Amino acid sequence: MSSASAAAIGAGIVGLTMITGLFWGWTFSVMPGLRSVDDRTYVTTMQSVNRAILNPMFLVVFTGTLAVLVAAAFTTFRAGDTRRAWWITAATATYAFGVFGITAAGNVPLNDALDAFAIAGAHDDELTAARGAYEGPWNRLHAIRSALGVLAVVFATTAALTATED
Repeated sequence: MSSASAAAIGAGIVGLTMITGLFWGWTFSVMPGLRSVDDRTYVTTMQSVNRAILNPMFLVVFTGTLAVLVAAAFTTFRAGDTRRAWWITAATATYAFGVFGITAAGNVPLNDALDAFAIAGAHDDELTAARGAYEGPWNRLHAIRSALGVLAVVFATTAALTATED
């Protein structure tokens, strides 16, 4: 394995585990905690969190992981290590479509719609409707992207552990 592809695969695994860990931690800690709060607290909290996560550190890791995985696939194929290259390509595609894509096409539009909801002066039935339109669909998409994140980690780790072709 070339040093460029080894470094890119390693960096890809770090990025994947950071994003996937964030998603899984959210799934098993934050979301169960939010299930028990009232609608106003839920909507207020999710609006605040969705604004806070749009920070440079998250965005660099989230988008940089995709770039690093693409580079890892390219450099590994270029080095002629096709067995390993197919595994890192599988990780790249899984992340690109299953994590990045679902986030961009599903979770972010739901976040934006919830962010547009004006909490001040909202009645209880409006808060219930806003939460209902958001919580179930967002959680389903989040579960899918989280599971696919784990699969991408498995693929990338398999690439790193696969013996170099002779």
